[in-house]
Amino acid sequence: MEEPSAPTDTQTPQPADTAEVPAPVKKKKDGHLYQIDFVRLFTFGGVILDHVILGLAPATAMAAQGLGLLLRYTRYCFFALTGFVLTYQYRNRELHAPTFWRRRYKLIGLPFVVWSLFYWTNRHYQQGGWDAIRGIFTDGASERLALKSLAYDLITGNAAYHLYFLSVSMQIYLVFPAVLWVLKRTWGYHRYLLAASLTFHIWLLFHMVRPPLSFFESGVPGLIWRYLGVTLFPYQFFILAGCLAAYHYEAFSGFMRRFRRPLVLVALVTIIVTLVYFVYNVDQGEEMFRATNVFMVHNAFAFVAIIVILYVCGTIWQDRRSSGSIADRFMRTAADRSFGIYLAHVIVLSTVLVSSREHLDAPLWINLLLTYLVTVLGTVYLVEVLRRSPISLITTGRERIDWRIQRWGRSSFVAVVGGAIGFGVYESVNTELGVLITATSALLLLSAIVVGVKQSNAAHDAKPARP
Repeated sequence: MEEPSAPTDTQTPQPADTAEVPAPVKKKKDGHLYQIDFVRLFTFGGVILDHVILGLAPATAMAAQGLGLLLRYTRYCFFALTGFVLTYQYRNRELHAPTFWRRRYKLIGLPFVVWSLFYWTNRHYQQGGWDAIRGIFTDGASERLALKSLAYDLITGNAAYHLYFLSVSMQIYLVFPAVLWVLKRTWGYHRYLLAASLTFHIWLLFHMVRPPLSFFESGVPGLIWRYLGVTLFPYQFFILAGCLAAYHYEAFSGFMRRFRRPLVLVALVTIIVTLVYFVYNVDQGEEMFRATNVFMVHNAFAFVAIIVILYVCGTIWQDRRSSGSIADRFMRTAADRSFGIYLAHVIVLSTVLVSSREHLDAPLWINLLLTYLVTVLGTVYLVEVLRRSPISLITTGRERIDWRIQRWGRSSFVAVVGGAIGFGVYESVNTELGVLITATSALLLLSAIVVGVKQSNAAHDAKPARP
């Protein structure tokens, strides 16, 4: 929005005795994508629930597996959001590729490396405790094997089952400058680009769940095919769709608002048909793994439908939100923490599952719900601590909350209470979860001490010197 123009010499002069009326100040347009915050919040919550179901629900639990199938939309939604946000930011300005890569790889590359190292180390610990960790350094052969394993995990995002998202995201960042260049020079042909992308997407998904073609059985093509799930190829349609939706944001946003009801109706019908077909396939003897596979072509329609419903709901939130309200502040905070929550939730879930799997005789839905709630609470606590710590950037992709506005006394109190809870959990319920809560509380206490010292020194330096 342009600023009001200053009066010019061509304007009619006002009489000297007439009070000058100031021009109304135009309200600056808020370009924040609040609807994307809404979609992102539910998507990150959905991926945690999906992982809870994968960790607890047996293959015979039809309802839970059906819900898990629908939650697989999160995989594609993540990449559609990535394409959308990147294009929205750069559609009307020049993109300097080296600067773009430097900034993006700093924000996502550092957390990827740090969490890969953490999960890689934790996997060794789970296999044999501290002896397994020390065994890495026993001799040269063990060290070389460990480095090879670590390099493999860094290349494939295999240190934990959710880190593929960061690996693919870095591939998106690599090609995005070229994608944006193409979009800016193919105006009028974007529908054909999207149609070609969809055709390739359907062809690829069809073959991904079947024996590979002879061309993809060996050599470099065979290598690519074997790791296709951690490349951007299976997700390119959703990435491009997100890019084009943002590039034509005004038209896209208007369409999604104008046709809210029919879009939601069609999406709901699509979801119902997908679930009916899912039940039919399972009843006909199809394996649950295949029936719920994220790469089955017929499941992709439901994924698109869920993304559409969430975006429509997001536009409603955008239109009705009250700036500064509790809900608005919650959404902003959740958007800030979402990336860190995604990175950290697997370690929390793995500790919670230790107890959850001891109660498989309990009603499944109660077990799923309690596991989900404890995982979310534990992950939020961990990420809140990380955001206040000196290691915030390398673990959450965001700079630490300014130490000047942190309340070190309150943080210290929370740390002590958290430590007590962690010790109680360790002694009575779950040793691994108790250790994690206690260690998190210790980090919070250490960070609070650092903040307290900094604030004390700053207050001392601000005092005027005595004459």
